Amino acid sequence: RFWIKVGAQHPRRPSFGRGHRGPMIFTIFATIDSLTLLFAITGLVGSSGCLLKNIADLEHDLVNSVDFMRNMTTWALVEYVFLFINVAALLPFLGSWWMAVPQLMWAAIKIMRSLSGGGKMDEREIYKSKVYLKHRRFHMTGFLFYLCSWFIYFVRAMCAIMDIHVHGISPYD
Repeated sequence: RFWIKVGAQHPRRPSFGRGHRGPMIFTIFATIDSLTLLFAITGLVGSSGCLLKNIADLEHDLVNSVDFMRNMTTWALVEYVFLFINVAALLPFLGSWWMAVPQLMWAAIKIMRSLSGGGKMDEREIYKSKVYLKHRRFHMTGFLFYLCSWFIYFVRAMCAIMDIHVHGISPYD
């Protein structure tokens, strides 16, 4: 064993002394952020899917208007919570990751739509196909955007996890 000397290092283990602590911390925080983004986009896909299911239930007369309005309010709130988590996790990457700009633009569109009253529904008119189809189209757009983003976020998270193993800072290496 040629590496057993005073101050020598195992040939397969990188040295994380004073000079190498920065990349290790960066890798750990990048992994935490990637997993946070994956958590947020999974919640967005789920809440958007529940909003669409609720609209489909209304369209096929499986839910009454009171339950529909309550479910739409609940799932829209859940979507906004996950949207906030997504935006908070994306802000550090605004100038350095291509996916941050479309995500933040979509969040701005959602917020502007909410503030302008575009997401409001009148309980007396929700059974009109013109009304619920308008909402369904918007939520379908969001669902497709979230689903495409989910695959990108999943790959990013898996690459971040593998990065831990490549740099040898995993306890399982």
